[in-house]
Amino acid sequence: MDNTSETSENTYVVYNANVYTVDYDNKQRADAFVVRDGMFLDVGTKDEIMDKWKLVDKRIDAGGKTILPGIIDAHVVSITTSREPNRSKASEARSRIKAYILSHKDNLNESSWIRGFGWDQMHWESKEFPHWKDLSDLGTPFTCYMLLTRIDGHVIWTNEKVLKILSDMPECIEGGEIVRDKETNEMTGIFVDNAMDFVVRKAPTLSETEKLTHVRSAISHMHSVGLTGVHDASVPLDDISFFKDVVARSPDDFNIRSYVMVESPQINEYCGDKVEMIIGYGEGRLTVRSVKLFMDGALGSWGAAMLEPYSDDPTKTGLLLSNPDNLPSVIQKWVSKGFQVNTHCIGDRANKIILDAYEKVFKTLALKCKPSADDVSDEILEKETRRIGEKLRFRIEHAQILTLDDIQRAAKLGIIPSMQPTHATSDMSYAEERIGKERIKGAYAWRSFLDAGVTAFPLSSDFPVEAANPFLGFYAAITRKWTDGNSPHGKQGWFPEQALTREEALRGFTIDAAYAGFAEDMLGSISKGKYADFVVIDRDIMEIPEKDIIDTRVIATVFGGSVVYGEL
Repeated sequence: MDNTSETSENTYVVYNANVYTVDYDNKQRADAFVVRDGMFLDVGTKDEIMDKWKLVDKRIDAGGKTILPGIIDAHVVSITTSREPNRSKASEARSRIKAYILSHKDNLNESSWIRGFGWDQMHWESKEFPHWKDLSDLGTPFTCYMLLTRIDGHVIWTNEKVLKILSDMPECIEGGEIVRDKETNEMTGIFVDNAMDFVVRKAPTLSETEKLTHVRSAISHMHSVGLTGVHDASVPLDDISFFKDVVARSPDDFNIRSYVMVESPQINEYCGDKVEMIIGYGEGRLTVRSVKLFMDGALGSWGAAMLEPYSDDPTKTGLLLSNPDNLPSVIQKWVSKGFQVNTHCIGDRANKIILDAYEKVFKTLALKCKPSADDVSDEILEKETRRIGEKLRFRIEHAQILTLDDIQRAAKLGIIPSMQPTHATSDMSYAEERIGKERIKGAYAWRSFLDAGVTAFPLSSDFPVEAANPFLGFYAAITRKWTDGNSPHGKQGWFPEQALTREEALRGFTIDAAYAGFAEDMLGSISKGKYADFVVIDRDIMEIPEKDIIDTRVIATVFGGSVVYGEL
């Protein structure tokens, strides 16, 4: 169809806009574009577009507002949750639970389970884990079972009623911690990492109706902050089938581009024989071609696996969640399946272990590519290993604390560090005390990764661990400050030499995130032939004072050419 007959409702021109295309092969700035049937058809200047497409009936004057590509969050915990982080104190948790029970008493009873999320003892005066006793005697008509998950998702706090059904709980669990009273050895109601699984299995699973309610709520919230794509980490097999069914039955309930990371039923075990590879199902809504492995816990719960003891608690070195010796064979099976491998790593020991495993797999594959492996020089092997790494695009999720040598090694191997800017600003009040002045040099080291030459640097929120709002992540990435403009190092920011530029931060939430999900040909920039996903905002985040970025408001979010939030 030529442009002289463009009268379709599915075709429209947006003009008089301040467009950041993030298209590094063409124009990085534009002020007009054309959308047809949910795809970008043309991008350019107002004069070019208005003249070339002068017979298109539907024209939208953007009034000079800033337009960005649809924002992609490269790591969320699950879109089957609609929770936002809430760093409640123990006393506040008591009050919230009591209020919830009283307001829902007609739908609750003594068999009901209450799930909560978002407490963080590092923001409490004591800095100590809470106790089941803190959840006792709420003054309610009845007592429910309670599972309250820490902000990082690596600790569960339960009440006495849950403890009473844990009579079969073992004394200890490999890769986890059952926190016990030092004097009585009784369980305190705190379960860390692998110990959580034993408790969670006692609770009923969500119904499909409950899941759909959460999915709708989560996606609606994501649209309100400009997100059109997410990399959904740790998705159980049942949820993948559920997602596919939702897309097939009611695609408008799933107006998000979800790049799924499969979570194995047993941690770090191969389950590829039970997984279907899915690429761009439902006009790009669902892709399943990666797996999520887990190496350690989290820094806030002393679960991050460290090479040396914690500086603030020399009795701890963190937790390894599975046997590292099994990793290369499991990873190789996923490679044979055609899946990308993404591994949760926080501590420097965890990162070293996974880099060792990745490197072993890459070198094995590199040698297989050479007809005479015995004659391969170190230089050729290194280049071939890097080529394999860049082809497979393996990721380290969080890549939070590494030795300086391992940062260089990650880049050399073509590994993609998938990082969350707001983790740094949430943790910076205690991180240096926790791991010491030397190790902190390799922590949240964004600039060090870029200087080492990583192929992409995707950014994310880890929602619901942090708020889904990407503009808070953008602000944290370029300032390394709290939203009040301060930091542990003052108003210059926390280790400001590690901050990103605005262009790098925008890339991280758009084209680099798309690349990390093998989708750069269809997502991540306002370019001809890509899905027409874009967001209109009320200010130019690339130019305004940094303090004004945190108040950025989304005017419209457009998914596949259709407005899913606000007005265009």
